[in-house]
Amino acid sequence: MTGSTLPAPRSGWSIRTLLALLGVGLLVPTLLFAGLLLWWIGNLEAERTRTSVLETARRTALAVDRNIGSMLGAMQVLATSANLARGDLEAFHRQAVEASGVLGVNISLRGLDSQQLVNARLPWGTPLPMGSDPGTDRIVIEQRTIAVSDLIVGRVAREPIVVISLPVLRNGQVSYLLSASIDSERLSQILREQGVPVDWVVAAVDRRNVILARNVETERFVGQTATSDLIQNTQGREGVWSGTSRDGKDVIAGYARSRIADWRIAVGGPVTSVRAPIAFSLQYLLMIGIVGVAASILLAMWLSRLVSQPLARLADGSQRLARGEILPFGGSRVREIASLEQSLSDAARAIVERERERDRAAAELQTLNQTLEARVAERTAELSTANVALREEMAGRARSEAQLRQLQKMEAVGQLTGGIAHDFNNMLAVIISSLNLLQRRIAKGDTNVGRFADAALDGAQRAASLTQRLLAFSRQQALSPAVTDVNRLVGTMSELLSRTLGETIRLETVLAGGLWKAHIDPSQLESAILNLAVNARDAMPEGGRLTIETANAYLDDTYAASHGEVTPGQYVLIAVTDTGSGMDADVLAKAFEPFFTTKPVGRGTGLGLSQVYGFVKQSGGHIKIYSEPGHGTTMKLYLPRHAAEGEAATLPALPAGTSTGTETVLVVEDDARVRQMTIEALTDLGYTVLEADGAARALTLIETQPGIALLFTDIVMPEVNGRKLADAALKLRPDLKVLFTTGYTRNAVVHNGVLDHGVQLLGKPFTIQQLAAKVRHVLDGGRDGEG
Repeated sequence: MTGSTLPAPRSGWSIRTLLALLGVGLLVPTLLFAGLLLWWIGNLEAERTRTSVLETARRTALAVDRNIGSMLGAMQVLATSANLARGDLEAFHRQAVEASGVLGVNISLRGLDSQQLVNARLPWGTPLPMGSDPGTDRIVIEQRTIAVSDLIVGRVAREPIVVISLPVLRNGQVSYLLSASIDSERLSQILREQGVPVDWVVAAVDRRNVILARNVETERFVGQTATSDLIQNTQGREGVWSGTSRDGKDVIAGYARSRIADWRIAVGGPVTSVRAPIAFSLQYLLMIGIVGVAASILLAMWLSRLVSQPLARLADGSQRLARGEILPFGGSRVREIASLEQSLSDAARAIVERERERDRAAAELQTLNQTLEARVAERTAELSTANVALREEMAGRARSEAQLRQLQKMEAVGQLTGGIAHDFNNMLAVIISSLNLLQRRIAKGDTNVGRFADAALDGAQRAASLTQRLLAFSRQQALSPAVTDVNRLVGTMSELLSRTLGETIRLETVLAGGLWKAHIDPSQLESAILNLAVNARDAMPEGGRLTIETANAYLDDTYAASHGEVTPGQYVLIAVTDTGSGMDADVLAKAFEPFFTTKPVGRGTGLGLSQVYGFVKQSGGHIKIYSEPGHGTTMKLYLPRHAAEGEAATLPALPAGTSTGTETVLVVEDDARVRQMTIEALTDLGYTVLEADGAARALTLIETQPGIALLFTDIVMPEVNGRKLADAALKLRPDLKVLFTTGYTRNAVVHNGVLDHGVQLLGKPFTIQQLAAKVRHVLDGGRDGEG
């Protein structure tokens, strides 16, 4: 083993530094998160305080109104006193003294000149001064209404009061003024009774922005002007702001107006009550952060010593190993380093073994080199022979594949040309026969040959039309949407579809009157309908009926919410229904997947429905399959409606007063999601709704719930279908109203014998407007068809 010099280590971070940074890196995000959490809690607490002060202001304003209202009630009773009517003011004075004691106010009676006639605070006969607020008296006299004064100083008690005055009417004229004086201490007591926190301030401010009362320090502040920020921020009915109280404290304040007195009740909560817990938490968090950083540094120092010493031994051992020395390593308390030491020791022994193996391999290589040329020539000859055989095999496989592709092409071309030749031969037969007859009649001098010329021209036009369709179906290009008359398109395809379906399948078209125009690529739509017709034909090997229907359709917000790719709005509906074998749930789930097919090998590519799905979605439409095993399939294409310029494509409004109710409706539907959506819609319309997932549960409910007014049932369900359920229900309750629903179209279920003509049927999907109108119509005794 030869010695070697190891490269000098590059400068970098020490283990101690990295461990310290790791600790700090783990601690800092935690502290930041805690800080952000405290900030969020602080904002939440501030918002809670704003809500609380506003609610307290509202509650206090109501309490003030209640107290004033109770006083007014007592005063109105006094105003009807018989003593006052007789003019016996001495007897009325006794009543006023008694009422003042009960109400806790001072009641006085004044003449129309504001001269006091009775004052419950003074004994009867004491000379009395004029009233304290002549301006308010004039308002009461002129407007014959109740009035509440601003803060004034009473002329008898010589203290701040507010006066509530009302007119005493006799024969429709004001004869006296009856007043109740409330001192500021009584008002302050009302504010204190609201149970606000001890550090909150509640103040009542009159219309002149003078403080009427406070829950604390009443004598100090009553009569002073409110702060400017209170005046500026209390101009409305109620609100919240941040400002300064009259005693200089920062507060979060809210206010509300008294309805009777038009006073502003302001409530302020100190900002310190919100900030103090947050500040304490931040200090605590900072202290934890400092301790955490110090602990991280100490832990890093201890871990670095635990790791660096064994690493130094490893470095020394590696240098000695490079010089060819094998020395045992000491054990380390760090499991990974101990494992590395053991690995280096094993590596040293392995190096010695490899040196020995290298010597043996060198000897064998020398022997091998001596015979190499002969073995290379032998192997080259073998490879050359194998290469020739492989090329011949590849050439044969290529010829076989080319023949197979040619056969497939010829088969496809044969099928296509056979169909085209069949149609063209029929058309050419018409043309040739008509021309031959035309030629013979003309030769005989017969001039009545117009019908033969028309027949020949019609055959030629049909041939040209077929050629145009074949060219359209073969194009591979971007969609070219245009305003399309879907009824006309389906009508012109009838002949082509009849030939495609064959003689064992009967084609029926049901085209709606007043059908909207669609904004769609017509050639691609023809291809889609043809694809669906071919699929339907393959599902009816013994023959059957194919029904193509058109209609105007609405897809509302409720339907769109359960089908994420659907845009609510107006659509042109094309429904293609067959009487074939139908599809089970597994097949339905995969029906639109590319290359998925249930047809035998060689009968289908599995691309037909996926192409239709892609075309409809690319065109901004929607496609829905309704199918049950043994009951056939309905494919519904919802194509975007073309809205003419200025025409708004909106959903119809729910008819007012005619489409809601309170009756009990029993919903029977085996699809849980459809059942739940129907229940929610009927509940929103005001109906009481019961539900069942099948006929057995439904019949039990009908027997035990006599209040059920309407049976709303799906037609196709497992075990017992909706028709049989309705028959059984009507035997139990002959007066029961029945409304059927299904994803199949009315024409399909009636023509297939599932339902009779004239039954009540609501097709899926339905909007809440359609559901509301149909349910109301059936409950009111309607007898028409599908809604």
